[in-house]
Amino acid sequence: MPFITPKPTTAFSLQLSVSISFHKSIDFLNQVHVKIGLLHLLHLRLSFHPSISDFFSLIHIDICNIREPCFCRHMKKADEIMLSIPSDAACKMWGVDMGPTNVDIHTDDGRIFNVCLTESKGNLFFFHGWSNVTQHLGLSKGCFIVFNPLDCTTFKLTHFIDGVSGSSFWTYLLRTSSHFYVIPEVILPETFSTSSDLISTIMINNNPFHVRIETDSGKFGFTVGIDVIVSLLHLEPGCFLIFTKYFGNDFNLKVFGKNCVEKNFLDVDRLHFPLVPPIDAVNEIYEEPHSRVYRFSRIVGTDFMLPDRVSEMAKLNICLKDITIILLNLEPPIQFTNGTRRERTNNGFRYALRRWSKFMKTAGIKVRDTVDYCFDENDQVLSVEKVVPYVSGRN
Repeated sequence: MPFITPKPTTAFSLQLSVSISFHKSIDFLNQVHVKIGLLHLLHLRLSFHPSISDFFSLIHIDICNIREPCFCRHMKKADEIMLSIPSDAACKMWGVDMGPTNVDIHTDDGRIFNVCLTESKGNLFFFHGWSNVTQHLGLSKGCFIVFNPLDCTTFKLTHFIDGVSGSSFWTYLLRTSSHFYVIPEVILPETFSTSSDLISTIMINNNPFHVRIETDSGKFGFTVGIDVIVSLLHLEPGCFLIFTKYFGNDFNLKVFGKNCVEKNFLDVDRLHFPLVPPIDAVNEIYEEPHSRVYRFSRIVGTDFMLPDRVSEMAKLNICLKDITIILLNLEPPIQFTNGTRRERTNNGFRYALRRWSKFMKTAGIKVRDTVDYCFDENDQVLSVEKVVPYVSGRN
């Protein structure tokens, strides 16, 4: 049986389910969610209850312009004929067990298609007229499409060709944040090539995140910094990420969950974490806190956590990078670069050197030795100045 909203009687009463969360902030209207059914019948003369009418008049809300979630689809073969609307999106747009009989779909080239909806096994589908859309745009298995609700019965459809649409591209969230997220060349051309890596500002709900762009085999890709976004927003592998370039090498990011519905991070601006989060200063002997040359001493352990001050001087909060190491304890001194990494703590992040066991071997140090270090902020160099071997009390 087609999923069509019952026809209204002469005495028509519009049912509303209104959930209101008031905040002292002037932004409280963003928290008002109106779930409304039968909006495709707006040509009717609606009769509101006085209290509801007064409420909408007071806060000046146009119920047809309330922002509903975008949703996406990575198409399968069957989607060329009939395409499912995610139940979470349908519920937010039209309420439970409600829905219009047909909608308009606008394509990027200005065409408008009228598509009928149908219901099957509790799900709502684009059906009659949808094949006209797929044929017009050449949509087939593997295509990625995004529906942006313009109002209650109108959608803007964006389709991606080879993963790209205009200045946007999409990708999956990989299982490990250390992977290389390739940026298509059409989005970030070779004119951006540089010997030094780039820092991109990625905006999520008007909140900036710094992400490193590195080059590998002639390709640009996001690397360090994506892990911060994943951690703070609790994203799961399999989410869809849509990056839209807006200026230079900066991007806006939309995230779609595995249910294909756009995630709303209105509370992301309430996430606060220090620029350089505190770390556990284990076995700290002495430090000189106020100087561009920072000296400290450590008893060697199985890894090497950088002091807060060194992390701040190296600006590791902006992006992870290689640090120049000079082993002054050796004759002649040895110089090389060493990578850095971050670890999440209850208060934020702490920073450490990579390949610590190789570092120890190169420097000729062992666990429980005492080592004096010096970090020069101007030269961005970490020096090993002195190594005092551990002497067992039994000797």
